[in-house]
Amino acid sequence: MSTVAVVDIGSNSVCLLVARREANGEISILDKLKDTPRLRDEIDADGQLSEIGAARTLAALRLFSQVIGQHNARVRVVATAALRAARNAQDFIARAEREAGLRVEIVTGDEEARLAFLGALSGLGELDGETLVADVGGGSTELVLGLGGRAAQTMSEPLGALTVTRDWLGADPVFPDAVAHARLHIRAMLEPVVGAFRNRPNLRAVATSGTIQRVARIACVQAGDARQDVHGLALSAGALRQVVHTLEAAPTLADRLRIPGMDPSRADILLGGALIYDGLTDLLDLPRWTVSMAGLRMGVIHELLGR
Repeated sequence: MSTVAVVDIGSNSVCLLVARREANGEISILDKLKDTPRLRDEIDADGQLSEIGAARTLAALRLFSQVIGQHNARVRVVATAALRAARNAQDFIARAEREAGLRVEIVTGDEEARLAFLGALSGLGELDGETLVADVGGGSTELVLGLGGRAAQTMSEPLGALTVTRDWLGADPVFPDAVAHARLHIRAMLEPVVGAFRNRPNLRAVATSGTIQRVARIACVQAGDARQDVHGLALSAGALRQVVHTLEAAPTLADRLRIPGMDPSRADILLGGALIYDGLTDLLDLPRWTVSMAGLRMGVIHELLGR
């Protein structure tokens, strides 16, 4: 049985997933690791990735390389919005190969969207009609329209939880005028590019990312359900907006940490990502999202193992 691994170098986190296909055809997850170097925040105004950001990420990659070796796994290493934005990305790539023995591939926004689409649909049953997959990361948002489980149209926008937090919400305390300011910018960026996804009455909307998973868990707690596995959960537009309102009413990190169901590692940027999903819900007039706990990494796993 073949063992494969994917390393995902994102804007917020760096993750490893190791898996294999069993004799019965099922995919087993053998190992998962995650670090949060916040790479997008380590890129300065001139587009230079800082030494601190590079060093933190390389430390994680060295550890991941050891784990991959222990599993004797074939690996694909993909980097997304943060390294797409870094002018010195090639220097980092050279160091990753030299120091960790890993060849890093910077994928385009369209390729990121396609892989997220493939992974997000895992375990959600047969999808015969039109499906929209939205993946809001730290530094970019990907939208994919598919038919019968196959990607047909993709869109990638440099808009993510970290960028909204840094550029428009600003430092704590986050007051209502800052949230209103962020909403206006989010709408201005999304409205010109979502036309192809509008006016599709039978569209099934699937949301994937750490942001939507945490929003869904908070929504469950608010409804008296403390589940952690939210894969396949139907998150209504109303429940999403209730979580957004809860986050808006918590202007400081200390306030957000007191929200039942909050993940401390995501508390400072969750509102930024949730506002993007709220904006998409409004622009596309969506009644609900189906939450997926799989995404780009599982998409790579499926391709490495053969769909």
